[in-house]
Amino acid sequence: MARVADIVSRALRILRVVDAHSAPSAQEMADGIVALNGMMRRWEANGLALGWSDVEGPDDQVPAPDEAHEAIVYNLALKLRPEYGAALEPDVVQHAADGHAALRRDVLTASPLQVTPRSPREGRYNIYTDSWD
Repeated sequence: MARVADIVSRALRILRVVDAHSAPSAQEMADGIVALNGMMRRWEANGLALGWSDVEGPDDQVPAPDEAHEAIVYNLALKLRPEYGAALEPDVVQHAADGHAALRRDVLTASPLQVTPRSPREGRYNIYTDSWD
């Protein structure tokens, strides 16, 4: 399981805000954590249930499955991009979109939608009660 610092640092490296041999500043890490929590709360609210709970510091464990880390990193880079005025290559944007789509597919596969078939009966359908009279 990854630490929050691993996720935020990698996103900042993808943005080229920090290089491979240096660590983000305390302010960069704090900003990354705020953005990470906001992004993940939005994903959860949109039905992408990964079990996220807000993280507070760089040493916290990432409360998401290991297979979600790659998508989280690339989407966090995309979310942080405007704050740093960085340009992202199209492949990075595509990787973020593909990762998010894969996570959505995984969630739908794990808990598929259940549709209850209704068969028409004699009588009329009442749109107000959503039933057959």
